[in-house]
Amino acid sequence: MHPIRKFFRNIILVSSAAVCLWCLSGRLQQWAQQEGPGALLLAAGIAAGDVSSPAPSPTPAEGPTTLSGEIEYFLPDDGVVPYHSDLLPGAAATPEPGRATGPVEEIHLEGGVQVDNFFVKDTTESGTDLAAELLQDPAVHLKGDGSVEVLLYHTHTSEAYLQAHTGFYYTDMQTRTQNQDLSVVAVGEEVKKALEARGIGVVHDTTVNDTLFNGSYARSWEVLQNNLAQYPGIQVTIDLHRDSMTTQEGVKYKPTAEVNGRRAAQFMVLAGCDYDGGWGDFPDWRENLHLALRLQQTAMNLYPQLPRPLNFSNNKYNMNATKGSLLIEVGTEVNTVGEAKYTGSLLGEILAETLLP
Repeated sequence: MHPIRKFFRNIILVSSAAVCLWCLSGRLQQWAQQEGPGALLLAAGIAAGDVSSPAPSPTPAEGPTTLSGEIEYFLPDDGVVPYHSDLLPGAAATPEPGRATGPVEEIHLEGGVQVDNFFVKDTTESGTDLAAELLQDPAVHLKGDGSVEVLLYHTHTSEAYLQAHTGFYYTDMQTRTQNQDLSVVAVGEEVKKALEARGIGVVHDTTVNDTLFNGSYARSWEVLQNNLAQYPGIQVTIDLHRDSMTTQEGVKYKPTAEVNGRRAAQFMVLAGCDYDGGWGDFPDWRENLHLALRLQQTAMNLYPQLPRPLNFSNNKYNMNATKGSLLIEVGTEVNTVGEAKYTGSLLGEILAETLLP
């Protein structure tokens, strides 16, 4: 071939190759942009994982997360948060539009007349020497051998708690529920487990006695008598309630204590009185008082922040059923169910320490 022709032919071949490479480069760049930066690595036979890159931040076990525009919180398994934690469930919640609210005030209830290491609010005007009564041994003597010796029941079975702390309440809130995971029944279950762990046999009767509020005590009296007949070894009966406190200004009080760095609902023991015989069927009221005083003393020894002052009043509340009858109120309707259940477990421990020899 003539040298000049060969020269021009080579120029044409090189130019064509350059044009093809330029077109291929453009298409490759466009494809890489569409497929992502790892595409070129995969095309070259290099796995994307072979290239170092910053690790994603781990999901926290507890902490806020945005869901549907609202702040929600991950809670520990038992639903109880540290007392001073900023991660209060629902703490950043805002009220639903169109629903009226009132404030919730967290308080620690104290006061009354001091007896030994605890306090009593005595409204009986009976002149009862509480310090002297404290020295009297309760009439109950549990064996702790697993046989049924304690009855837990609820005159107001549907009394409910909040699911989360928000700092406010809705004025149209439902304070009763048939969901026993959110009511005083859940507290009773915690008390039961703690007592059984110490060898004390317990029957927890969850009969709903307040479908109609009027007549609740008459219905729970029947529950008491049925269980006493079925389990003749029962010495102690405990009617578990929750309280309610609302001021004239619409503030609802939330009695709360710090126990082992965690939030718990304060509890209150009620002891009835019939010093003038007005009830006519409550002659053993002092026996119940002896047990209530010892329980209060034990509570202050173990968890001094947990009990409210003992309430000693001219009431019966079915406490004439046995010589070991108690009525205990745990928290109010604006305590959370987690706080109330935690108190239930602590209360079971206090009861066991009081009842066992």
